Amino acid sequence: MKNYTLLLLSFLVFSSCERFDDSIPEGSTLEVPILISEIVSPTEVLLTWDSNQICAGFCPSIVPASYYEIWAKSLTSSGDYKLGESPAGATTYQVSGLEPGVEQQFFVIAKRANVRNYTNRVMVVTNALPTVEDIFQKERFNYITHPQVSPDGTEVAYSLSQAGAAGSSQNVFLYDLDSKSERLIWENGQYPSWSVTGDKLVFVSEKANASVISEFAFASGTVTDVMSDSYKSHFPKYAEEDESLVYFLDSLEAGESGIMSLGLAKPDTIFLRAVEPDEHAIARVLGMDYSTESNSVAYSTTAPKENESGFSYVILGFDLENSGSLIDYEVSDWNDTNPSFSTSDMDLLAFVSDRSGLPQVWVRNTKTEQLIQVTDFQGGEWINIGIVGLSWSGEKLFFNVMDVNGTTTLVRVDLSTLLSD
Repeated sequence: MKNYTLLLLSFLVFSSCERFDDSIPEGSTLEVPILISEIVSPTEVLLTWDSNQICAGFCPSIVPASYYEIWAKSLTSSGDYKLGESPAGATTYQVSGLEPGVEQQFFVIAKRANVRNYTNRVMVVTNALPTVEDIFQKERFNYITHPQVSPDGTEVAYSLSQAGAAGSSQNVFLYDLDSKSERLIWENGQYPSWSVTGDKLVFVSEKANASVISEFAFASGTVTDVMSDSYKSHFPKYAEEDESLVYFLDSLEAGESGIMSLGLAKPDTIFLRAVEPDEHAIARVLGMDYSTESNSVAYSTTAPKENESGFSYVILGFDLENSGSLIDYEVSDWNDTNPSFSTSDMDLLAFVSDRSGLPQVWVRNTKTEQLIQVTDFQGGEWINIGIVGLSWSGEKLFFNVMDVNGTTTLVRVDLSTLLSD
């Protein structure tokens, strides 16, 4: 009788900890959902997960979970705690009572037959999100790429990648924010960037199997080729009071790709720092910027991480006076790309991150470490990290977004309220 009682107690204890549910058929595997978050209000977030398969040819048999557990990271310790459960087929969960402006992390566990699979972890910072104002659009897969607002905030330089154009050719345009008109600056150019004084543009063009950095002078309306290289140049930026340029040179050879400096008065190149991303990365560098106030460069490249791809994009940088000392601007468990220094507050750095589950614009105060979520695009509109350009005019941030219909839109966001909180 004693042994029977112990056996019964053991069974009851085990049953209270584990749920007996549907078995997983032989040859099938349990789903691994992808989690995204959506800010509902300054105190609420909606978590949504999905297991849609994207595969070429044969797709393995995937079975859904019997139920899901929703977990959150503790704000007072390094541990996690369970928020609740959702039954099979229910793939959303709304979390309420959140503190505005505070970093919150969540993940979901899919469970079935003693098997558990974890979603990605997401981070949100709930706020009253600012209004995203449309400036102008390009339709039919004519893409606005790498827009940059002028120092006086009156014009935007951008490249246009036209649908059906041969190769990767783009053209540089100028959009007047007051008259709402545009004009072609130069055919065959991309990555436009303004001088500090606003009287010149620099951009990259392709000529006779060479990558050429060219300078456009507004006073004369002429273009001067500054430097030509057989390797591809990206993201040229004026530096050191317009006396030099910094840019990324992609040689495609180990040990030879890196951030370069080019003097303008006396053209000479200096190899500032090597950049060696993961060989499987979609791009070696995803965005670069220069801060006049701090004389520093920030760029996004890969770093080894314990995740499915083996790496993630981080934002690193250095002072031009000491390129050997690396600065970790944004190093997280997510992909952080496309950095942009504020031109009015040297402590503010805007960037794109997928920490909420989708690419969104974020701002980090590098002095206080405050992190601000600026956007929460969902559904048919998103940020393409390969063509986006972020730039500041005072407390306004300009950037481009795209949608499922092949339309790209230049938008503007006023951050004054978020930055004052």
